Amino acid sequence: MLQRIVRYCFAHGSHKPTGPIFAPSVQDKMIYINVYNDGEFERIPAYIGESLLTALRRFRVTNIPGDCEGGEQLDSILENPVQTNTFGPTCGSCHILISSPWVEKLRDPFYLEELIINRQDYAVAKQSRLACAIKLEKWMDEMEVSLPINENSENM
Repeated sequence: MLQRIVRYCFAHGSHKPTGPIFAPSVQDKMIYINVYNDGEFERIPAYIGESLLTALRRFRVTNIPGDCEGGEQLDSILENPVQTNTFGPTCGSCHILISSPWVEKLRDPFYLEELIINRQDYAVAKQSRLACAIKLEKWMDEMEVSLPINENSENM
């Protein structure tokens, strides 16, 4: 039976694509993040779907150690909706400030992210977020992020 189906498909040309097939290029899956860090400016490429912390660490941006890498399960806090059976971020060392208008477009922080932000010794602002909890999306292209100077963190 299977042989008959295979022969039929090959005989009638259904094994050939009917139109052009376009694989997405790397450029289609990439955005750029503008990082202001200790008076310096960097424009780093990042991939859609990864965490902002992953992109910052890949390009060795200083002043953002991100020791816990988002807690027990990094991906669980990036899902939409956030998976509730997670410990979430634990250290808060990836604290960032996101500029307007991007901060208004982000979903509200998960309560574990808010808890970590509020218990740190640094000044908390409306723009305060954790880089490990931000999943990069296409609309975030050219987003502006500032890294506050944290005296307790060491440069990478």
